[in-house]
Formats: sequence, structure tokens, C-alpha cells
Amino acid sequence: MAWYDANRRVMPWRGSKDPYLIWLSEVLLQQTRVEQGTPYFIRFRAAYPTIEALAGAPLEHILRLWQGLGYYRRAHLMHQTAKIVVDQGQWPSDLAGLRRLPGVGAYTSAAIASIAFEVPVAVVDGNVIRVLSRAFGAPESSDRPEGMRWIQTMASDLLSTNRPGDYNQAMMDMGAVLCTPKNPRCVDCFWSDRCIARLEGRIEELPAKSRRSVVIKETLNYIVLVCKGYVALFKRPEYGIWAGLYEFYRVETSQELGAGSVEFDASVKDSQTLKHALSHRALTIHLTIRAIHRRPALSQGVWVKMDQLKQFPMPRPLEMYAQELTLKYGRTQQSHAHRQPWQGPGS
Repeated sequence: MAWYDANRRVMPWRGSKDPYLIWLSEVLLQQTRVEQGTPYFIRFRAAYPTIEALAGAPLEHILRLWQGLGYYRRAHLMHQTAKIVVDQGQWPSDLAGLRRLPGVGAYTSAAIASIAFEVPVAVVDGNVIRVLSRAFGAPESSDRPEGMRWIQTMASDLLSTNRPGDYNQAMMDMGAVLCTPKNPRCVDCFWSDRCIARLEGRIEELPAKSRRSVVIKETLNYIVLVCKGYVALFKRPEYGIWAGLYEFYRVETSQELGAGSVEFDASVKDSQTLKHALSHRALTIHLTIRAIHRRPALSQGVWVKMDQLKQFPMPRPLEMYAQELTLKYGRTQQSHAHRQPWQGPGS
């Protein structure tokens, strides 16, 4: 605690007891580095300063602001939780009540309870697992039930009941600043002369893991339909990967990229392949542009002006591709575009 009082990281949500801001920061930083998540927190807090504002916002606006964070299911659950809390009239202050909220698991509920309401409960995240595994020489792999029970018991036994919120944040800061995954700053660590991992030369092997995550390789194929400054977008289902976001016309196989049921202008076409890594997926994305003479009605999609693509929430790799698409084709094609009213999301 003395180390934390002198060395705590400065973050825009630190020092607040507002459960909304604490919850917002925890949701945005799940599986996200602090440096990446902090600008999102600032933008969300500016757009939605209260949970009432967040609950009343259209989901597509939230997804657009979320764009680039990944794990879009979290944005859906965040919106659901905001509505529930507003309907209830207040935040639950106990662990059981917090755990009943969508997307609020053991870690997030413990963080909110301890920081906002000073409930004496220990948080366990990757930083805490690493610190405790190294400091006390964890006897089991942290990804096994018995190993996690050891971590949770150790974290609870060490918990400072006078300042549980600060203590939990101190443990996380220790893992993020001193006991880093690679090249930990043992020379600056106040625990180094007692650290089991350092004394036994096991820093690199702790925390131990008994199994590796399986990375699934997946290929996505898209036809990018463009017509006189417009591009066709289609909304994904409200479940699965990139739930509720917009994408181009998706086909099952790469062979279909060269075919189509509409009249294509063969003089304007291009193709590109992108690589994109998710936590457990390695995506290969094939995109083929097909320029057409007229815009047919789209039963499941919408025609969007290229310079307004940024208003639609899209998966990060498709968003970046859309920016290139606008620069490459938007200006030349828009000079020939007919003046027609823009169709926004949901039109």
C-alpha cells in the first residue's frame, strides 16, 4: 500500500467512487491495454456522462463509438446493463446483485464492489495472477481449477480490509508496472528479496499454464458493390462475431467473388486480401470490388454514400478498408452521382 500511495498510475477514473464510471472503465478495459482503452473511456464519458444518457442512446451510436475495441458483444451487454440499472433506480452494492447484471462477471463485480462501495472482496485478473504466482511460487497452473482456487484464496487472505478498493488497484498496478509479463522490473520491486520466482529462477515460467489456446483460422469473402459514389452495406446479426455491425456483401466461397447476379462494369474492379488477428481467430479477408451501373433495391442492406461510411459502425479491418475505398473511388464516382437522399443506418 505504501508503494501504491507513492507510485499509483494516473487514470481519468481513479479517485472516483461513482459506480457508473468504475463500471464503464472496467468494461472498456476488459482484454484491452490501458493505453488503448483510456481514450475510449474519455470519449464515452464525454458522450454519455451518466448511465441514464448511456441507457437512452441508440445501440448503433454506442457501437460506432466502440469501434476498434473488438469483442463487440461487450457493447451489447453494456447497453443492456445500463437500461437495467436505470430501470432499477440505482446500482446494486453487493456482489450478488452486481453479478446478475449482463456482462458483469466475478472480476468486474469485485472491482465495482470494492472500489465504489468498499466491500472487502479481492479482484483477480491477469496482473494479480502473475504477481501472486511469482511472489509466492504458485504450486499449480493458473488455468486449472485447483490453481485458480489457490490464487483466489491467496488474494483473499492478503486483502486489506481497511482500503479494499485501493488494495485491489495496487495489486493490479504492481502487475502492470513492476511484475510485467516480460522483463519485470525486479530491481525496483519492494518484494524482490522475498519473491519465490526470483529466488528460484522461475520468473519466466510463472504463472504456469497447462494448455495453449487454440487459434482458429477463418476466411471471409466480400463483394464490395459500388455505384456512382455509393457502396452497399449489410447489417450483421445481433449475435456471433461483430454482432450488429455493418459489412459489405458477404459470400460463402472465394469462387463467388468473380460471379454475381447484377450487371458488373468489368472496367472498374479491384481485389485485396487482408489479414486480421482476433484473440482466438486468425482472419483472412478477401474483398473484390464490383462497380455497377444502377443501384438495385437491397432487401437486407442499404446504399451509403462513400463519404458517409464513417457514420456506420463496422469491424475494424473493414473500417480501415472503407477509408481506402473512399479515397480511391469516392471522388471519381461521386462526380457522376445522382442527387438522391442519403439512407442512414436502419433505412
